[in-house]
This record gives sequence, structure tokens and C-alpha cells, in this order.
Amino acid sequence: MHRSTTVPVAAGAYELAVVTDGSGFIAAWVAGFACGFALRRHRIENDRGQPDHTAEFTENLGELLAAISLLVFGAVLLGPALEHLSWRIILYAVLSLTVVRMLPVALSLAGSGLRLPTVAYIGWFGPRGLASVVLALLVVEEHVPGVDLLGRVVAITVGLSVLLHGISAVFLAERYGRWHEKASATSRDLREGSPVLDTPERGRLGRPDQTET
Repeated sequence: MHRSTTVPVAAGAYELAVVTDGSGFIAAWVAGFACGFALRRHRIENDRGQPDHTAEFTENLGELLAAISLLVFGAVLLGPALEHLSWRIILYAVLSLTVVRMLPVALSLAGSGLRLPTVAYIGWFGPRGLASVVLALLVVEEHVPGVDLLGRVVAITVGLSVLLHGISAVFLAERYGRWHEKASATSRDLREGSPVLDTPERGRLGRPDQTET
């Protein structure tokens, strides 16, 4: 399987689900999962013996599409939502970004051995933004009552998430990095320092020579 087949497979799965009255989002997710499984089992190498960078290509493409989606979101959805802003919507958006999300993350990590700074970091920078937009679109397709209010709540929550997480990303990442360095130097049984399984090489858009750890 070549990197160029990833997008057609996802698009084809989405279209097939739509024409058969299924969920296009779930179909695209399953297709992506199947592609990832196939690529892990059959690692393709080029003529020079270098590993195929399909995972890197897919991630960069996903980041590009996510950026475009957020751009359209800000231009089309966020503006009208701000015109109907209320203290109730703001209160729920704040609670959604803190208690509603961070508490379940903390509960799910109970017993993992991770320290409190790590749990808080994961909870704050967990799934956000596009995940809420996708789930909201699923509700919009069903035409449930109160969908207009729901759309405004999602728009304000996502907009606030982009603002707060964007502002705090560099500061909190640097602070967490300093904490991890100190904790690793003073504790040999630090769970955060445990080795992880090898994963396909991952790059960042605009930084092809860097990988995440």
C-alpha cells in the first residue's frame, strides 16, 4: 500500500457509507484504521532501503486539513455564534474545557502510575477542537431539537479552546519539560520515563526532519 492510496480509501469509505445511509465519519475512521494495520504489517521500503513515509505524509495531510477546517470554522460558524453569546454558554464552555474533560481523563489514568503533573497536562491538552465539531455534525444530521443552541455552544467551546490552548501551549510545555527533567533525575521508577513500543516515524508539517517522542 502506497501513501497515495490513503486519501482515496478514506474518501471512498466515506462516500460508500453515505450512499448506504451509514455514518461517513465512522467509515472513514475504520478505513484509516485498516490502512494503518496494513502498513504496520507490510512495511514498504524504497529502492534505497529507507522506510516508506506514509505515516508522516498522512499526519501532515491531517494537520493541513485540520488547519483548513478550523479556518472555515472561524470564518463561518464562530462569528454568528458570538452574536448570540450569553453567560450560560460561556460558563458551559469553561466547564467543558476543565471539569467535564479533565476529570474523566484523571479517572481513566487512575492506577497508571503517572504523576499529577502528567495527568493534568494530558487532561488540559487532550482531544479538543475538531473532535467536538465532528460530534456536533453528527447531531446536526439527525435534526434533533435545540440544534441551533447546541451549535452555538460547540462553536464557543471550540473557539475558546483554540484561544486558551494556543496561548498556554508553549508555556505549559516548557514547564512540564523542566518538571520531567527534574523528576527523571531524582526518581528511577518514574512511569513517564518508561520505554514505549516503536511506532512509525512521525513528522510535523514544516519540520520534516524532526520526530516526536
